[in-house]
Amino acid sequence: MFSTRLLAVSSLSLLLCGCAAKNLERRSAIVPSSSISKARSYGLVDVRAAIPDISVDLRYATKHNVTGHPIYPKNMPCLLRASTVDRLKKAQASLRAQGYGLRIWDAWRPPEAQQLLYRHGGGTGMFLDPRVGWSRHCGGISLDATLVDAHGREQRMPTYFDENFAQASSYELPKDPHVRQNLLILHQAMKEAGLKPLAAEWWHFDDLDFLYSSVPVISGASLGLPIH
Repeated sequence: MFSTRLLAVSSLSLLLCGCAAKNLERRSAIVPSSSISKARSYGLVDVRAAIPDISVDLRYATKHNVTGHPIYPKNMPCLLRASTVDRLKKAQASLRAQGYGLRIWDAWRPPEAQQLLYRHGGGTGMFLDPRVGWSRHCGGISLDATLVDAHGREQRMPTYFDENFAQASSYELPKDPHVRQNLLILHQAMKEAGLKPLAAEWWHFDDLDFLYSSVPVISGASLGLPIH
């Protein structure tokens, strides 16, 4: 009887946790409709709407980034150019077929945010100096992503996001075979879809179509999105 009751309680706890996780993800998907509408006129597509089964956790909308506080608005949309989203769909489908999926840590990044990130973390080498040029993120043709399993659990990777730059190289094979395999699965799916890993950051991917061409920078102000 005790074991049956314990099993029932455990099942209820798992159900509640699952509901909470779903609710949290649902809340994170709410974005200002006016911003999405404006984004379309700049050629940007809402990733959540285009790929409903993709996981989105924009790190710069939380305090867990180099600045120590959110710099994106709470309901920041996850945006990329339409052709980049098409490539992302292919990568997500490939990973789903293998029992995995993608979690997006960053996508289109307003140049206002790039300035803040460089101010706080320029010394790390991870953020391009705006005086030299804008990150490809600012044009909506780059994204930061990691690997999750079928239940949305992040898999072990060489480092976390914007962390331990010395160990973050895409070409530095991790000693841990499990981590090495996870990195291979992620990079293979992305490369086959036409998204090239950045040499210095295993989590950053560029759309090959725009790798050697200039892309207009799209400001947060133009979409009505405040950046702090």
